[in-house]
Amino acid sequence: MFSAIRDGLLIGGSLVANTTDNSNIRLQKRRKRDIKKRLFLIPKLIFVFLVVFLLISIFFRSGNSVSTYTALNGKIEEYVLADGYIFRDQELISSPSDGYFECLADEGERVNDGSTIAAVYKSAVDPAVTEEISQLKTKIADLEKDEAAADIYSANAVKIELNISEEAQKLTQVRDNNNFSDIVSIKHSVDDYIANKQYAVEGGKTKENRLSEMKARLDELESSIDGEREYIYAPRAGIFSSKIDGYEDVLGIEMMGDATPRYINGISKNNVTVGTTVTNGENVCKIIDNYEWYFVGLISEKEAENFKVDQSISIKFYDLSDSMVSGTVKAISKPEDGKVAITVYSTRYIDSIYTTSKVSAELLTESSEGIKVPSSSLRVIDGQQGVYVVRLGVARFVPVELLYNNKEWAIIKPVISTSYEEHLEVYDEIIINTKGIEDGKVVRQ
Repeated sequence: MFSAIRDGLLIGGSLVANTTDNSNIRLQKRRKRDIKKRLFLIPKLIFVFLVVFLLISIFFRSGNSVSTYTALNGKIEEYVLADGYIFRDQELISSPSDGYFECLADEGERVNDGSTIAAVYKSAVDPAVTEEISQLKTKIADLEKDEAAADIYSANAVKIELNISEEAQKLTQVRDNNNFSDIVSIKHSVDDYIANKQYAVEGGKTKENRLSEMKARLDELESSIDGEREYIYAPRAGIFSSKIDGYEDVLGIEMMGDATPRYINGISKNNVTVGTTVTNGENVCKIIDNYEWYFVGLISEKEAENFKVDQSISIKFYDLSDSMVSGTVKAISKPEDGKVAITVYSTRYIDSIYTTSKVSAELLTESSEGIKVPSSSLRVIDGQQGVYVVRLGVARFVPVELLYNNKEWAIIKPVISTSYEEHLEVYDEIIINTKGIEDGKVVRQ
């Protein structure tokens, strides 16, 4: 009996021990699973935290972000484009006979009343003769204008050689005395003697002899054709031009009273070609008043609102020159089909203004210089015009004076005021999108 009880207890104890062991094993497994779950959860929490942090950062950054523009010096020019014509006081000159036409005055040269400006040679004259005359005149002018070498040319070639020898001796003295400052001037003198020697001597002849022979030959040639040549003289003082473009009959100042859009649109030129051979009565050159000219161009009726009679404006003919010149509005026609003819008077010189008829112009209506900023950056606070700038991440209102505003860009200049601590400076960051911006607001972290 006791044996049976003991065996039962041993069996029960073994069962309890087995049960306990199994529980411990399951507990350990559960703990391992919990640890794995925790370890897997940590990266998820970190990821969620990072996403939330980024979203919050983006939100706050977008709320404080501002668009800025660097303040720089600039210029605004407003102008109206106009196509039109130059009206001038000019006089056509015709050929007195048939023959070969030669200009004796240069293109664009100012000439006096009665000056010899051209010549017409009868067809019988050999062109080679006129060519030789032209070459002789050029050579004579080249020799006579060299006044600096007059002393050299007054003697013969032997004297020139002696002068060169004397300058060479001076170089030796300079070297011996170590006075090298005179070397350059002595060298220039020697170069001048050598260079001018070719003019002084030709076949053993002095410059005077050569000039005398050239002038004698010129007189001989001119005498031979005197009966075959007719001179053309300037009928008045002005600018000489041989460029006949066919507009002369319709662009005279006397036509200014008809400067309407219809008249300007109807302008056409005559087909004119002036060659070396001309006929009696043919227009070959002209004299132009070198004092005044008029530009008449077409603009829209809306653009004409920018101008008034007697207004001083600036004008530029961009196909002639980059120069801007002053002028005065003399007339504004009545509108025709939405177009207006505007007349501008000027006495200013521009390249080719006296020889060009059909032109395109820029009529300046506004020119302003200063600090150039977008118009959207302008604000008025308590009656004061100004802009917001970024200083150490903070928006600051600075007062300015508005010089010009075309609704896209504005020209401003700083205002130094005791009412404001800050003032505008070049290279400042000007805030463009000023909605919600106020003085002292932090706009950058």
